[in-house]
Amino acid sequence: MKNNLLFALFCLLFVSGNAQQTFKMSLDEAINYASQNQPAFQNYKIDGQIASAKKLESVSKYLPKVTGSYDMRDNLKLGQIVLKFPNPITNKDETKTIQQGTKYSATAGVDLNQPILDMGAVSDIQYSKQQQQLSGFQLQQALIDLKMNVTRSYYLVLLNAERVSKTAKSAERFQKAYDDTKVKYDNANALKVDLNRAYLNLSNAKFQLKIAQDSVKTSKIALAQIVGLPIDAEVELSDALPTEIKTELLPEYPDYKNAEAGRVELKTESLQKSLNRLQLKKINYQYIPTVSGYGYIGGQGLDNEKIFQKDKWYWSSYIGLRVSVPIFDGLQKLALANQQKFVIRKNENNISTIRNNINYQLQTSSVNYANAASNLALIKENVKLAEDVVKDVNVRYSNSVATYQEVLDAENTLKETEFNYLQSLYTFLIAELEWKKANAKL
Repeated sequence: MKNNLLFALFCLLFVSGNAQQTFKMSLDEAINYASQNQPAFQNYKIDGQIASAKKLESVSKYLPKVTGSYDMRDNLKLGQIVLKFPNPITNKDETKTIQQGTKYSATAGVDLNQPILDMGAVSDIQYSKQQQQLSGFQLQQALIDLKMNVTRSYYLVLLNAERVSKTAKSAERFQKAYDDTKVKYDNANALKVDLNRAYLNLSNAKFQLKIAQDSVKTSKIALAQIVGLPIDAEVELSDALPTEIKTELLPEYPDYKNAEAGRVELKTESLQKSLNRLQLKKINYQYIPTVSGYGYIGGQGLDNEKIFQKDKWYWSSYIGLRVSVPIFDGLQKLALANQQKFVIRKNENNISTIRNNINYQLQTSSVNYANAASNLALIKENVKLAEDVVKDVNVRYSNSVATYQEVLDAENTLKETEFNYLQSLYTFLIAELEWKKANAKL
């Protein structure tokens, strides 16, 4: 009994430890989770932190630089100087050896350097500030792309789930048609070919149901990957496909001015152009002299025994002003400036391209959005008509008034119309998403 209890407890712990974690999410929750956990999106946040760190680095170029140094030496073998001089008494040259230095010597000091005029450092400070702003724009663009990708994937899961529901109902109707045909065949009121056809249609319906169920699984896996869920996690959706569609009131003419003002990619490219202009200024600033102040205070200790005594140290200090004037660099700055001008021209071309794309997207997204809304309304009415036809044909078939071919035709029409409706609904939702993005409303 005790062994059985332990075995049951072990199985319970094993199952609980290996249970798959499930995340139930609405669309907004999925987007928020992705913004906090998707690894690729987190890199944009890290880029912002790097830009902040570079801003501090650029400011540090104008701060004073202080360097301390200390050197302690034990002169194991001192050098000697041999001097020769005439002795006036003996009229002979005599030599005298003088020991050079002391056994112990030490030096200590502090160097100070303070930039006073350095236009290159000023340019770096300006550049780092705008670089931080650029990183913010890139993060905004990444968030917009993240919303687009998560929303598309979320809608696709909902679409596939609805297909499962529709296909399951179709399979139920084919099952009923097969059962009715089987009864009629047994009572000699239906042909063998009708029974075979009913069985074949039922088999195909079950196969289509299996395909639809697999599509839900694969689309959920794709959504979990985009959102950034753990590898062993499963996602469940709390939202459903909208049944009532509310369309935006489209203006007669697209609002190009407000759209361009709100589009992040245009802001990003314009700021990149500004950064490249700052780079050009920095190159030209290299022709301007740099001025810096410097200073030093230090001392030297010398003694054969007690090097750390105060009276054994000899101190010195100085201050100065250094001016560096560029004279000739072999035309390097000129070459770099010309290259940077070409880069700025590319930015200008990119800005023109982005503006053209925005105008194109505004026009096409409005047309696609309006067409998708009208198509969806039309097909929705067709679904109601097809459902009524199927109900009527099934009743007449049960009463032996309609043929099985009529049932089959009505069922195929309904299945095709439902599929077209789901596809039109997905097309409308994506068209609405693209319209919001084009008008900077996402």
